[in-house]
Amino acid sequence: MKGYYARRIAANRAVWLGSAVLALLCTLISYPGIWYSDSYVRVTTGSAVLAAVVRTLTGQRAPIFTGNAFTVTPSFFMAVSQGLTGHVALYTFAQAFGFYAAMFLLIREMNPRGGRIQQALFAVCPLIYGMSVYYEAGIGCVTGIAGLILLLLRIGDEKGRGDRVIEFLLTMFFSYVTFGYRTNALTIVPVLVYFLLRLKAAGKVKRLAALALALGLFWTKALPWIFDIHSMSTASTGIVWEMLTAIQRMPAEERAEYEDYLDGIGGPGSTRGALATSTEDTAGNFMWGNSLGIDSTSRPGATAEALRRYARLMIEKPGVWWGVKRDVVFRSLGITQPLDYSEYDYNRWDAMAEYGFNDSSQRRAFYNSFVWTCGTLGFLTLRPWIPFLASLLLTGLEFALRGKDRRKYALVFALAAFYYLAYLLDTPAYDFRYFYPSLFLMLIADAAILRDLAGGLIRRIRGKEAAT
Repeated sequence: MKGYYARRIAANRAVWLGSAVLALLCTLISYPGIWYSDSYVRVTTGSAVLAAVVRTLTGQRAPIFTGNAFTVTPSFFMAVSQGLTGHVALYTFAQAFGFYAAMFLLIREMNPRGGRIQQALFAVCPLIYGMSVYYEAGIGCVTGIAGLILLLLRIGDEKGRGDRVIEFLLTMFFSYVTFGYRTNALTIVPVLVYFLLRLKAAGKVKRLAALALALGLFWTKALPWIFDIHSMSTASTGIVWEMLTAIQRMPAEERAEYEDYLDGIGGPGSTRGALATSTEDTAGNFMWGNSLGIDSTSRPGATAEALRRYARLMIEKPGVWWGVKRDVVFRSLGITQPLDYSEYDYNRWDAMAEYGFNDSSQRRAFYNSFVWTCGTLGFLTLRPWIPFLASLLLTGLEFALRGKDRRKYALVFALAAFYYLAYLLDTPAYDFRYFYPSLFLMLIADAAILRDLAGGLIRRIRGKEAAT
C-alpha cells in the first residue's frame, strides 16, 4: 500500500503539471524574470554564494562579504541555478512552479468543493502570474508559509513512520524558506505555536513539528556560517528612520538637543548627516552611503543601542514619538496615502542587454497587465486596511455561523495579519511588495469563505422553496 505522501502526490498530478506549464510560460515570456534594483544585487550575491560553496567544498574556505543587507537564503537557491545551468532562469522557473503549486494546493485545501473555478480564476489573474517571476523575497516567503499551512492542517492525519519523517523534513524545509527569505516573518511564530498547541494530535507529533520549525529557523543562520558568508543587517533601519523623522519634526530649539542623538550608532556627526538626507517617504534615502546607513546599523551592538535610544525617545518625547508611529502605521495600512508599487520594474538601470532579458511585445504586455491591474484594483492592493477589514469581517462571520472550516480561515487570516505586523513595527518603505504575501493569503481564504456563504444562502433558499 502506498504511503500517505505518495498518495497525495499522485492525487495532485494535475497540480504539478499545471504549475509546470504556467511556470514555464511565465519564465519564457518574462525571461529571465521581473527584476528591480534589489534583484540585481541578489543575483550578484548568488554568484558570490556559489563561489563560497565551491571554496568550502574544495577545502579552500575563505570569508565572503556580500556588501549588502539582503537575506542570503534566496541567493543560495540562485547559486544552485547558476551552478547547474550557468544562469538564473532555472531559479525563475523553480520559484514560479513552487508559487503556483502552493497556491493551487492551498486553494484546494481552503475550498475543496469550488476549488477548480477559483484555481482557474487565480491562474489568469495578473496579480498572480505577474508576481510568480518577480525577484522579490516575499514571493519565496509566502510560498513557504503556504507550505507550512498545508502541512500543519494535515498534521493530525494518520501516517506511518516513513511519512512522519517526510513530514518533518518538509516542515523544516518550508520553515527554512519562510524565515530565510524574510526575517520579518518571525512575527508569525506566535500564530504557528498557538495553532500547534490547539491541534488535535498526539503530543509527540506536535513536538516534532515544533522541532522542525525551530531547525528550519536554525539553518537560516547556520548555512551562511558554514560557508563563511557575511551579510549586513537592516534589523534597526525602521526604528532609526522613525527616530530621524521624530527629530526632524521637533521645533528648532528642541531639535538642537537631539542633533547628535544617534551618534552612538553611526559615530560623530552621523545624526546631522542622516537628518540632511532622510525623508518621510522611504528609509532608502539614508540607508546607503550614509554615516548612519547599514554599515553603521550592522555593527555589533548597533541594534541594541538603537532600541535603547528608541525607548528613551518614547519616554522623553511621547507626543512626537506617537505622532510618527501613528503616521507610519496609517501609511503602511494605506489609510493616509496609497502604497507605492514602482519597485515592480521593467528595465531598471537599462540592463536588459547585459543580463539577456527577453525584450519582446509579450514581455511588455505581461508587465503592463500587472501594473494596470495593481493600479485599477488599488483599493485592494494599495490600501491594506480595506482587505484586512474585509477579511476580518468574513472570518468573523464564519465563526458566527459556526462554519466547519472556520479554524482554517482563522489560521490564514492570523498569519496574514501577523506577517504584516512586522512592517507596522519596523518598515523600511511603504511598498506593495511588502504587503503582497498577506494579500495573497487573504484572497485565497476570502474567496473560499464567499463561496461557502453563497452556497449556504442558496441551500437555505432552496430549503424554503421546498417547504412551501
